[in-house]
Amino acid sequence: MSDANIIYEQPLNELIRLCLRLEHLFGQLDFHGDQPHEHNSRAAITALLDILNVIERPDLKAKLVKALSYHANVLTTLESSPNIDRSKLNNVLDQLDNLIDVLHTMPGRIGQPLKDNEFLAHVRQRLSIPAGDCTFNLPSYHRWLAQPESIRLSDIKQWLAHFTHLKAATHFLLKLTRESASPQTITIEDGFYQQTLESNNAWQLVRIALPFNPCIYPEFSVGQHRLS
Repeated sequence: MSDANIIYEQPLNELIRLCLRLEHLFGQLDFHGDQPHEHNSRAAITALLDILNVIERPDLKAKLVKALSYHANVLTTLESSPNIDRSKLNNVLDQLDNLIDVLHTMPGRIGQPLKDNEFLAHVRQRLSIPAGDCTFNLPSYHRWLAQPESIRLSDIKQWLAHFTHLKAATHFLLKLTRESASPQTITIEDGFYQQTLESNNAWQLVRIALPFNPCIYPEFSVGQHRLS
């Protein structure tokens, strides 16, 4: 795909939708988390607390393990193929096994220590209202932001560490999903395209690459049997 293309993605199940949201938030957290300005720290904290909101469901670890195990089983069937790169395949399978083992052995729910953190919980509660993090609403947050940047960045790094395995699993699951099919070139007539979705396939994600145009973008409609 050309670098001039812009890629639009449409998730086709709940887990991929959640992973795309997490990828979006981790990107914001990575960008702002090591920047010194107070506004960067505000953006990093907002992204971190948004992650906590996204991962509220109690069965998240089980869902991730199931999805990663599915990919491991599919890839294992390729081991006997004569045209496969054994070294690359074994490397991917090892990464999958490590992620599955880590998720299995993680105690409690992902991010639970952050949910139990009194300071973060107070900020999280106030962020549910517009401008809830202003100084008179959250003096403790105002004090934290006024600290030297080294302390703020150290705190953010420490809190982000609780998401290390979640971030790795999300990244790897999306990578495998995106690389599980080869791109196809299609022509859309009069701005409309429809494709039947075979029920025996585990559809995960639709990706559309279009040359950038300020007036053109796709709108998706996905049902049980077809994509428009």
